[in-house]
Amino acid sequence: MAKERILIVDDEQDVVDLLRYNLEKADYETVVALNGHQAIEAVRLDAPDVVLLDIMLPDISGWEICKTLRDSSLGKFLPIIMLTALSDEEARIKGLTLGANDYLAKPFSLRELQLKIRKCLDQRQTIKSFIAKEQDHDTSLRYLVHELKNSLSVIGNFSALALRKGKDTKKYLQTINSASAHAENLLNDTSLLARLEQEGSAFPITPVDISAVCEEVVDMFRDEAKKNEIEIEIINKTRFLVRGDRTAVRQVLVNLVSNAVKYNRRGGKVRLSFNDAGSCLQISVQDEGCGVSSEELPRIFDKFYRAGGSERKKGAGLGLYIVKLMALAMGGKITASSTIGAGSTFTVTFKRCGAEGCEQGNAVRDEAVQTATTHE
Repeated sequence: MAKERILIVDDEQDVVDLLRYNLEKADYETVVALNGHQAIEAVRLDAPDVVLLDIMLPDISGWEICKTLRDSSLGKFLPIIMLTALSDEEARIKGLTLGANDYLAKPFSLRELQLKIRKCLDQRQTIKSFIAKEQDHDTSLRYLVHELKNSLSVIGNFSALALRKGKDTKKYLQTINSASAHAENLLNDTSLLARLEQEGSAFPITPVDISAVCEEVVDMFRDEAKKNEIEIEIINKTRFLVRGDRTAVRQVLVNLVSNAVKYNRRGGKVRLSFNDAGSCLQISVQDEGCGVSSEELPRIFDKFYRAGGSERKKGAGLGLYIVKLMALAMGGKITASSTIGAGSTFTVTFKRCGAEGCEQGNAVRDEAVQTATTHE
């Protein structure tokens, strides 16, 4: 485990030596800055965990440094303890007003200083944990918006078609109903992404008719594809049952087909193909878009990552990350291949549901949970 790092900002060498000796003896790592400019640079380069900041420095006052750090992204939550010979109340209040966490007048007790440092480090860890939780919530919300926009787009497009058609609208209404049900499922589990990111989480495993889900998803995007003269087809389709959660399987395919249509060329094709791999079933979604470079391909499943050229399309950089998490949680996986100028192919692997596996639901579920938590 890395040692916690303390930045000592003081122009008095004897004070620096005393602090450095005692802090390193207490198993801290130390960094020294003898003036204000060095201090600001040290925060940027050395990423300290606590700053011990003298007020009376030769170039910039400690008060100015404190304000500069608090106004920056790097120093916003960085613990600052001010050390100074100025012991009057006004000086102390000024330092605390500018954002210092604590204040200690020279000469000070080394024991008291170490207690203040420990308190600041504990508080910083609490803040980090809080920020991490907030980011999880933010990520979950962005994911939910991303998925609901897909469903609302389908509802809007097909309701417009139904209104124009006037009659024989049953097929359109079925698609609208399916998309609205999908949106409702998402809203019923707003913590989905946070749960997926927790080690050991998995979906309840049931038999899923993957062929029916594929047809349903393809029907959702046919109208959008036609607007750009894109043809969507399912080839070598066979009826299979796979182990998974139907909502999750559907979301995986919705994301892959949506991307294949969105990033395709005008007049291109989207092909969904089935490959029977014994105990597993592989479904490939192939497009004829601009493709992804070999340098970027390994990163396309990272959270918030968007490949070059994708900035022209709306998106949160979460779709493929979610696909990966869901596939893993169901005991499967997702891979990608791509050629610049020729398109990309995404292949998701599901475990097949044999007769024995479907009957023994608990055994299937246990196996899927173990696979999802150990698979990398």
